[in-house]
Amino acid sequence: MAQKKLQYEFNPYTFARISAMKSLLLKKEDYDKIMKLSSSEIIKFLQEGVYAPEINKAALKYSGIQLVENSLNKHLERIFLKLKLISDPSIEFLMIQYLKRYDFYNLKTLIRAKQSGLDESKFIDLLLPVGTLKKDKLKKLFTFDTVREIIEESGLIIKSEFNELLDSYEQTKDLGEIENMLDYHYFADSVEFAKQIPSEGKLFKEFFKFEFDVYNIKLILKKIFFKLETKYIEKYVIYDGKDLSKRSINELVQCDKLSSFLKELSKTNYRKILPEINESDSLLRYEVLLEKFLLNKSILLYHQNPLTVDLVLGFMFAKEIEVRNLRVIIKSKKLQYTEDYVKNLIVIK
Repeated sequence: MAQKKLQYEFNPYTFARISAMKSLLLKKEDYDKIMKLSSSEIIKFLQEGVYAPEINKAALKYSGIQLVENSLNKHLERIFLKLKLISDPSIEFLMIQYLKRYDFYNLKTLIRAKQSGLDESKFIDLLLPVGTLKKDKLKKLFTFDTVREIIEESGLIIKSEFNELLDSYEQTKDLGEIENMLDYHYFADSVEFAKQIPSEGKLFKEFFKFEFDVYNIKLILKKIFFKLETKYIEKYVIYDGKDLSKRSINELVQCDKLSSFLKELSKTNYRKILPEINESDSLLRYEVLLEKFLLNKSILLYHQNPLTVDLVLGFMFAKEIEVRNLRVIIKSKKLQYTEDYVKNLIVIK
């Protein structure tokens, strides 16, 4: 990425608008209420709030879980596009980098849709075109027949970096490693971006770095839970995080059992989350705790620095978590999970 000096300015208008939007985020008492409602009652509850425009429109075409999924995607898209409009131009470059993660999300969604034979109309509703890949571009990518063509034409990564992996995929049809590589490319790109963030965006930069650490921890947990070989994940590790040193990461990567991983992690600053977890927990439970850790870090952006850039990031991440929580709750209703079980799957401050 070309070096560019970034300067951020405080914009009172943006600050006021986002502060108002932040006040409408769901609170703990809202989640307590939602989890006691049926699926149809949840939809009605959301329809009476900020999700109303999307639910009303989606209700013309969908019902049940499909209605909620479509509404949540469209709502998140509307909110992010609104943030772009109301934010100061000085932070546009930073927002573009943060939202680029949805380019990779959309590309993974597109590839999975092609592999499963999903038709275009249903695929389009799964997208969140808020990054650099717009809806028309994604529709065009959907017309290509092979994963190789889709990735090459996306323009997100250098063709030569993917050739060997694509050769392997064409033999195995296993999307796992391709998705790992796409995740890695986003975070590797963000590492270079973080180096350009000036002192005014210190907290934003720190949040990115915490994300790098969490990405690594999740990657290693997947290795342990799915019994993957060490060499399978070594090439996807990011060494520029906040609190995990290169030595610590290398030690963690070598762990094959959860007990040894937790012991090694206890030597790092991430030992603070250890009292909440044990070996009987699922991978999803660990991921929830890591997301809760990031949510707490994003909340600090609200309160510790009045710069608009920190408020924007804090709100964006909190909104993403809210949408994720709602997806988990509505799916749990269909699977008839108990309320206590669902509480362990959602991220609440």
